[in-house]
Amino acid sequence: MASPPPPDLDALISGINHLHAGKYFQLAAFVMLIYDHILTFPQELDRIWRQKITGASFLFLLNRYVTPLQFIIILDAFHDPRWTKTACDKFVVFEGASTAALIGVCELIMILRVYALYGRSWKILTFLMVLWAGQIAVSAAGLHTGFAVPLPPFLVGCILTGSSPLFPSLWVAPLILDSCIFVLTLWRTRRYIRESGKSPTLHIFMRDGALYFFIIFLANLMNTVIFFASPADLKAIGASFSQLITATMVSRLVLNLRSASSPTSHPSAHGSSYNRRHARENSFVTHTIVGNLGADFDTFDSDISRIERYDGNTGRFSMRPMRAEIPIAI
Repeated sequence: MASPPPPDLDALISGINHLHAGKYFQLAAFVMLIYDHILTFPQELDRIWRQKITGASFLFLLNRYVTPLQFIIILDAFHDPRWTKTACDKFVVFEGASTAALIGVCELIMILRVYALYGRSWKILTFLMVLWAGQIAVSAAGLHTGFAVPLPPFLVGCILTGSSPLFPSLWVAPLILDSCIFVLTLWRTRRYIRESGKSPTLHIFMRDGALYFFIIFLANLMNTVIFFASPADLKAIGASFSQLITATMVSRLVLNLRSASSPTSHPSAHGSSYNRRHARENSFVTHTIVGNLGADFDTFDSDISRIERYDGNTGRFSMRPMRAEIPIAI
């Protein structure tokens, strides 16, 4: 009886190197998430935990805390040799489903942001929510075709992959929605950029809006390109980074919007002329570019909030009630 052919040593070494590269890249992405969490935790205490917890806060906390908990389990499945093949076959379903769900939470927050920029336009909200629902449905169909990567007995790692044409929808579908969100954000803010004039307002806009969306779009684009252009054992290498950079950027977006919409972010009535001018710029950003989502986070259960307004005729600041711009119940 003929013996089985010897394994291709070069292919085996290449596969081992690719597996280690994927694990290191995944671990580095997780360290990035935790490091950013530590950096921004003081802002989270002040702008989330010390404020009233609303439906929008709940979305933020889901993204903020369920994502690292989910990823700790994924890291263990990637590195712990006690995970058997049978366990991995069942686990990869959880891995894919939880990732798709958490990305969906992040995109709900981004949809609320765009909805705010368009003045609570139900057409925009309906359009984006239809895309979001379609993304969830298509991702679920792609996930159904996935399976665990078969590895030699001496290698460890529960990795989701797939050979069906539907499987790439796990990355293509979020890319389509993220592209629409980014384009809609840029389109809406053209007028705001022209009206902002000097750089401080433009800086706030770039920091709190389009720049974050652009980073998310690039990460998902990179992940999609890698999947279609890389060898079979490297196709999923960018998935972890794409998910975690999305979670990081969305968390920072929410924290910065809450900072811009909080009363303490505005100068007092007795400030200098620079403070008065800066307050006018902040008022513009709060009510048009940043704000409607930020205001909504503070007034989810109330129609009225109070904001400081600069009166150019009298040269004084006054407090006036402002109707919340996004009265959505979640």
